[in-house]
Amino acid sequence: MTRLLAPDMFGLMALAGIFILGLNLLSDIGLKQILIQNKRSDDQFVNTVWTMQVIRGWLIWLFSIIVSIIFFLLSEWQLLPVDSVYNDAQFPYIVALIGLNSMIYGYEPTKVSLGNRNLTLKLNVTITLISQVIGFFAMLIWAFVRPDVWALVVGSLVATFSNTVMSYFIIEGKRNHFYFDKSVSDEIFHFGKWIFISSIMGFLVMSSDKLMLGALVDAESLGYFAIAGLLVGAVVQLVGSMIHTIGFPALCETFRDNPSNLGNVFYKLRLPFDVVLLFTFSFLFVTADTVVQILYDNRYQSVGWILQIMSICLFEVRYRLAGECFLAMGKPKLQSGLTFVNLVCLYTFGFSMYYFYGFEGLVWAVACSALSTIPLILFYLKKFQILDWKKELMVLPVLVLGYVAGLLVNWVFGKLF
Repeated sequence: MTRLLAPDMFGLMALAGIFILGLNLLSDIGLKQILIQNKRSDDQFVNTVWTMQVIRGWLIWLFSIIVSIIFFLLSEWQLLPVDSVYNDAQFPYIVALIGLNSMIYGYEPTKVSLGNRNLTLKLNVTITLISQVIGFFAMLIWAFVRPDVWALVVGSLVATFSNTVMSYFIIEGKRNHFYFDKSVSDEIFHFGKWIFISSIMGFLVMSSDKLMLGALVDAESLGYFAIAGLLVGAVVQLVGSMIHTIGFPALCETFRDNPSNLGNVFYKLRLPFDVVLLFTFSFLFVTADTVVQILYDNRYQSVGWILQIMSICLFEVRYRLAGECFLAMGKPKLQSGLTFVNLVCLYTFGFSMYYFYGFEGLVWAVACSALSTIPLILFYLKKFQILDWKKELMVLPVLVLGYVAGLLVNWVFGKLF
């Protein structure tokens, strides 16, 4: 898509996506998590969750329209920085349209979450992959005909619609219908209150960089940052999705049936994630410029140094399984505490580094602030008798393998080109 679209289009889409992500996280009360964590699967429970999920989707879209109107009026009244992304004429319309994703996604059947709970993941993953391919081709066709930012918007909407429709018709199980049980909703809100708080802080942690840059830099610079974030995010989302869809249900099952074995299951699940993430981190840190030269044309070469710094984030992702473990233990409050620490460090270092070192300083602050939660995670793991220092340290040599592999790739690329 970068061959067809300009960097500023990715900057616009990234910033608009942040606002929709914010609305989603600011309304997150753990509907999917409670379907997986809770023992209940009766119709009253499941359909109450689904009804609340649908209502939430419509409310998110409504608020996205309100946000778009606010930005439109601020632009008309000339109250936004002239050269900022927020002041782009297309920005309000993009926010309103991609908000539709949340409304469509709200109708996703609970069969998907219940399948994750039972670890029957094959069909769910297949549907997700097919819907992404369909969305990509819709994006590609639009970009060939009209190479503008709306190609990214259309691709996103088509992928979400395809995923919801296929989940509804292909996955076996009872169909959802509207139902509301107050006792179930009370249980959901009790479970989800800490997830709600954690999601608010999580949104600020994940999005503060783009929210600040949207007001400080132009769409092209934000586009470079977004592209680097997408490359690192590809690994983060892949691993993060597997941690949540595989790790969380497995840890929930272990804690319900055999809590004394939680530590063994935790490290058994984490080992492959550790290997992939540590290798990718050191490999990308060495090869960032080479990767950008291979993937993109000359307009995107500034992505290289940003990608190198952002690769540091991958070291922290391996500890996200600990958050799922705490949630499986029924302790979502711990997750909120971890997110709060991350948030404080991000804002403290973010503003300081931007003041002294500008754009590059903020990128370093974003990449390194995530590491701030690791000592607290290790403390909690030790407190609940899960921590095993031998298993923590035995995977670190993978960093050396990734570094050496990166140097080899750079040398080969330099010889060939």
